[in-house]
Amino acid sequence: MSGLLDKATKSANADKKNKDAPVEDKSVPFEDKTVDSGIELDKRIKIGMQVAGVITLLVSMFLAVLKGVLYVTLFDIIIIVTVMIFGLILFNGADVLSKSISMTKVGFSAGAFSGLLIMTFIGTMFIGASGGVTIASMDLDGDNDEIDLEFFGPRGMDYTVEVLVNDTVVYSHDDSLNNYDKGTYSISLDKFWAGNSMDMNDNSEVTYEIRVDSEGGTDSVKFDSIMNREVDTGFVSVTEITGVDSNENKEYIGIEVQMIIGMGNGNPNAQFGYSNQYFTGIAPKPIASDWSATLTVKYGNSIAYQYATINANEGVAPPSTQGESSKEFSSDWVKLKGTEANNNGISYLARGDFYSGDGCYTFEIEIINDLGEEYTDSRSMIEVFWESNEADPDSEKDKPAEAC
Repeated sequence: MSGLLDKATKSANADKKNKDAPVEDKSVPFEDKTVDSGIELDKRIKIGMQVAGVITLLVSMFLAVLKGVLYVTLFDIIIIVTVMIFGLILFNGADVLSKSISMTKVGFSAGAFSGLLIMTFIGTMFIGASGGVTIASMDLDGDNDEIDLEFFGPRGMDYTVEVLVNDTVVYSHDDSLNNYDKGTYSISLDKFWAGNSMDMNDNSEVTYEIRVDSEGGTDSVKFDSIMNREVDTGFVSVTEITGVDSNENKEYIGIEVQMIIGMGNGNPNAQFGYSNQYFTGIAPKPIASDWSATLTVKYGNSIAYQYATINANEGVAPPSTQGESSKEFSSDWVKLKGTEANNNGISYLARGDFYSGDGCYTFEIEIINDLGEEYTDSRSMIEVFWESNEADPDSEKDKPAEAC
């Protein structure tokens, strides 16, 4: 019996010792990854900014190749160098943000960026010197109606510049590059003009091409897209302006006139249409060109009113007696200034300045192109019913103007 008690006592003491013994912590310690994540994030930002800097450098080098050392201007240099400097800032930007910038690294990268850009410029000179005469640029001078050309190639090389219309040479000029490996020449449009390159629906009509031949080869460029210069169509649309007489009855006091000038040749052609105060036909395509136009309002064979001639340069008419601001005929319809204005500020052709009774009025537009033919468009014909409408007090029965 005593032996059993001794065993029980020993077992109890052992359990007590086990309970009092410290518990071993087998859990995995918490690992704070915040610092490491921040470091990785900084690395990604740094690599991203350096890549962006190199890409920006490549952009500046591409711009340098486009211009070349022979044709670069001060403005071009400012733009190209600014792009390069921006790339340099991006390349070293991460170091600046982390305050770990190394002036040695900045100096090395600045030298590398500048050297690559300078080498690119110099390389363009050898490219030009190793081949024939090429066309560096071609621009339309709308003010002088001419094509301005620039060429580059080997210094002193002779070349011939030709204009081809529908693949046939219609104009040529012989010249040579000057001491700066650069040549310029301007050709008046009237020396080779053969009509618009496209119709109003953008279908090809005439092809235009510049070609330069030299012992180093041939270079050419087509310029159809800038050779729509002749307008042949003019339409008007009117809005009837009303007021009230002394007896508070509705009366017609004039018309607000809009005009559009453009190319009307196509499939389909431009067509006049007018109904319920709106143009309902097919409008011509406005273009940037030089022309003058005179709008005459006729009643039968008699001239009821004539607007002052409008002169457009590249489709824009400057301020004149027809309006206080420039008129963008190159893009859309233009409202013409009338002889009076109502309380809402709408300028209109007053009734007393053109109206000779109910009937059909013809709005005849005479167009004179600086480059091209002269045209007279008399298709804008509108009939008004003012007297008959005013004779009936019920204005709901008024008949709006319509095409004749």
